[in-house]
Amino acid sequence: MKVDNSTIHRSDLLAFINQSYSIGEGVKIEFIPKGEEGYCYSLETKTGEQYFVKAIKTEMDLSTALSAIHYLHFHEKKTYLLPPILSKSGDVVVHFGPYQVSIFPYIKGKSIYEDKITLADTVKIAKMMADFHRIDIHKIDGLSQEQFANPFEKNILAILHTIEENDNAAHTYRQQAKELFAKEQEDLRVTLNQMKIIQNHLQALPLKYSITHGDPNTANIIRDEKGFLHLIDFGWLAYGPVERDVFSFTDNDFFQPFLLEYVKHHHDVEFHIEVFKFYLYRWALQEISDYGSQLFFGSTGDEENEHAWNELQPYLPIPHKDIAKSLINIRRSCLNVKIEKIR
Repeated sequence: MKVDNSTIHRSDLLAFINQSYSIGEGVKIEFIPKGEEGYCYSLETKTGEQYFVKAIKTEMDLSTALSAIHYLHFHEKKTYLLPPILSKSGDVVVHFGPYQVSIFPYIKGKSIYEDKITLADTVKIAKMMADFHRIDIHKIDGLSQEQFANPFEKNILAILHTIEENDNAAHTYRQQAKELFAKEQEDLRVTLNQMKIIQNHLQALPLKYSITHGDPNTANIIRDEKGFLHLIDFGWLAYGPVERDVFSFTDNDFFQPFLLEYVKHHHDVEFHIEVFKFYLYRWALQEISDYGSQLFFGSTGDEENEHAWNELQPYLPIPHKDIAKSLINIRRSCLNVKIEKIR
């Protein structure tokens, strides 16, 4: 979150961490305005060591995914995966009231999103993602499996129901969002129905599954001071087709070099345009759901509401033309780097 409206008392959180972890006595904890899910903090110990703390209120159990990352980092030597630090009881996640709290090494550097992505970054990311996708899925148990569901339909339909109600006390950004959702409601309903059709089609395809990150966008890749890349934020880790991750890089100016490097390390990869289409649309619907829900159902202040309104607008109206252009570019790029298995 960009603003700490969590109701978390930092002194209580610090005391809880000191009780739960053996990382040295924490003496200072400060909010970091990063991310869209959960609340991020930097923690400093008495000896000056720093750690990254994340507190998330979610129905998902983060333990399975973070345990997998811990295993892959230390046992499979996937050092580009930023591992959680184990608590005194050996857990990757500890519960602080309604929040799941995890602690990570503090990486001094910036996300690729904060800096301008370079060709060198792109090549490193492609190699990293290819290596990640080639991990033997039998090494990790318990991850969820991609079902091509649209978990954002419920929130979007709730928003469409809400816009029918009179709310004269609504803040300015909610009123603007209400008008926008009302204008686009027919297209939203049509798109939600199309997602169900695509889901049925993709479930019938003989797709090869890998371990996938689920959201490897440039905000979740940190470049440290030595230029080494770290992949972070593993809440959506799951078995799925590699398109689930690769689509995040399709709008990159260096997407073709990305593919060229990716296939050097993942020779037998096979892509499906229909799968890319699904993920591009699901991403748009996720943004509409997340920022729309914040505007209509959140209890945030003006700063967060302004942020949500600004972030909503690139995705509503749904960018059908941009998605169509992306699919054309994906097919063209695959052909240019001689990926024959593109369907």
